Amino acid sequence: MDAILFDMDDTLYDQALPFARAVRRVLGEVPGATAEGLYLASRRHSGEVFAAYAAGERPTDAMYVRRMQRTMAEFGVRVDEARALRLQRAYTARDDAGMVLSPAMASALDWCLAHARCGVGVVTNGTPDRQMDKWRALGLGRWIRPERVFVSDALGVAKPDPAIFRAALSAMGARAAQSLYVGDAFQTDVVGARAAGMRVVWLNRRRRAVPGDARVRPDAEVRSDEGLLDLLRTSL
Repeated sequence: MDAILFDMDDTLYDQALPFARAVRRVLGEVPGATAEGLYLASRRHSGEVFAAYAAGERPTDAMYVRRMQRTMAEFGVRVDEARALRLQRAYTARDDAGMVLSPAMASALDWCLAHARCGVGVVTNGTPDRQMDKWRALGLGRWIRPERVFVSDALGVAKPDPAIFRAALSAMGARAAQSLYVGDAFQTDVVGARAAGMRVVWLNRRRRAVPGDARVRPDAEVRSDEGLLDLLRTSL
């Protein structure tokens, strides 16, 4: 195995808790809303934001407002534009208390570091400052050097464009066919990495269905950090 690359958000850590913390901070307790339910609702309304990144553009405040308003409407909460922006900013603020690297993910990273000839890296959409904040908060420096965190806004290309994966592989001296990518989002992670010629593990902890129009499949699908660790130890 040459290189093993990971997505950052909702792959290396479970993103549901930070989002729920932001909701409580701005809107208070939402009756009947769990952290998982809030996060899944936000993902259902994130298509416009993800599409902007995929097109090489920055999402606008208006996109974030619509995402937050539609998310909270699922729980019967009306949110005006000002509070929707406050919620977005609370979610992306440098408050990383909800970011936790699970013991199983730490063990998976140990395995990867021991078995990847060219090392371990991250390929993620977002801004360099924010993604490096997460790198520090999660303690990822134990496994991943900072120069191996490849961020879309720094490179000028975003997932699912295969160019961002190829740039990471080139920087690490790795061959695509001998490298592995682990990610949670089917369109940006599975489709993008497969287009770059990589093997792909879909970390599908939200148990999403494969899109009906999908033309590719991951090489493997796991539903938990523990499942990923078991796959690495027994199948790779």
